[in-house]
Amino acid sequence: MITKKIIPSIFTLLNLFCGCISIIFLQSKNFYYSAIASLFSIIFDFLDGFFSRLIKNESLFGKELDSLADMVSFGIVPSIIVFLLLEKKTPIPFIEYLAFLISIVSACRLALFNIKKSSNNHIIGLTTPVNTLFFSSLSIIITKNPMINFINQKKIIYLVIMLFTILLSCYLLVSRIRMFSFKFENFSWKKNKIRYIFLLISVFLLLILHLTALPCIVIFYIITSIYFHRLKQKNSY
Repeated sequence: MITKKIIPSIFTLLNLFCGCISIIFLQSKNFYYSAIASLFSIIFDFLDGFFSRLIKNESLFGKELDSLADMVSFGIVPSIIVFLLLEKKTPIPFIEYLAFLISIVSACRLALFNIKKSSNNHIIGLTTPVNTLFFSSLSIIITKNPMINFINQKKIIYLVIMLFTILLSCYLLVSRIRMFSFKFENFSWKKNKIRYIFLLISVFLLLILHLTALPCIVIFYIITSIYFHRLKQKNSY
């Protein structure tokens, strides 16, 4: 049935639409509404994959369309965010253009993802939606939290932190580190223990820290993935 087959592509296009809206908000440096638009992009990206698996319609066209949409929503958007966070706040001219390394590396990751088979249990490297979530939430914290102002005033410190974040982000995007997947095959505790633990701690952090928790959750996700992967490797020997 044609209508059934186009459902995943509709969600992909909604992801792309929200990515474009996010860029529009960034033009006026409205990081808050840009983050909301990016959050909707992430939701639509998840629904795209979910319905593709549900109706068993993982077509080549859908795969290519998804990568193109992700490049805008999760490749260009985080680079613009970092560019704006660095613009006119560093002592070195034009260094803010290094923010677009994120777009370049994201494009490489999406291309690699297209030619490799994915697993339900793990994902290789940091996904572009998670990377975008980190930078979107970080932008709000930096611009809205008065306690961060002292870092902004120390331009060298601010520059070093931001450059380190850019390079770390680029490394994680194309790294061989195994990140656990959120694809639930069933709801058993034994097979989804790591997912349940992560979700419970994430909810707790959100209740305590609110918006500030989002970058912490992303960092916690990376650390948890590395820890459980190494633990699994150790137990296999």
